[in-house]
Amino acid sequence: MRVLAAMSGGVDSAVAAARAVEAGHDVVGVHLALSRMPGTLRTGSRGCCTIEDSRDAWRACDVLGIPYYVWDFSERFKEDVVQDFIDEYAAGRTPNPCMRCNERIKFAALLEKAIALGFDAVCTGHYAKVIKDADGNPELHRAADWAKDQSYVLGVLTHEQLKHSMFPLADTPSKAEVRAEAERRGLSVANKPDSHDICFIPDGDTAGWLAEKIEMTTGDIVDEAGSKVGEHPGANAFTVGQRR
Repeated sequence: MRVLAAMSGGVDSAVAAARAVEAGHDVVGVHLALSRMPGTLRTGSRGCCTIEDSRDAWRACDVLGIPYYVWDFSERFKEDVVQDFIDEYAAGRTPNPCMRCNERIKFAALLEKAIALGFDAVCTGHYAKVIKDADGNPELHRAADWAKDQSYVLGVLTHEQLKHSMFPLADTPSKAEVRAEAERRGLSVANKPDSHDICFIPDGDTAGWLAEKIEMTTGDIVDEAGSKVGEHPGANAFTVGQRR
């Protein structure tokens, strides 16, 4: 099969691509550029999708001996993920930008372009498994490593998208094994930390970032009896179940 490997610049996608190559597929690596403005994506050990990540993805493809491209999805990311994040908070809801990115960017937009270019499947480093039912329809299942399982963020994918999705890490028992394999394969990202938090908020200050995008209205904090115990800078800065 012709397989497009989505390369985030992390160890999971690098090993997933390596396994696709080893399985005999015709693999091409691609990194998604999600912002044209320097400093608008979080960098360092807790970031993703940055210039540094693009270079790491290129190095991995070089080791694997596969072609490497960078696709500019910045405008679609801004509209479908960043603006949606702002709109949801403004409406009093707490969004999940990573889930929306998987739905709208990493699968809908990426897969659409991949199919148009003649690819049969998109390979990613997600920890999830696709199993066909008795009628041959794809079903999304948990990965072998329940601690790293990401099937919940892929639950928004359609059957048609799942038909063209490949998750080579599905049966890997642990992240430690993925890192060990990367080390054996000579991939420089073997010990690269996992990405966390929201990539488009550079300093991690979600409340401060939202304050620049949404008009915040101050209000009272009351206890169950209705007695005022303090004031808040704006309800949009909080989410249900927040502990700190």
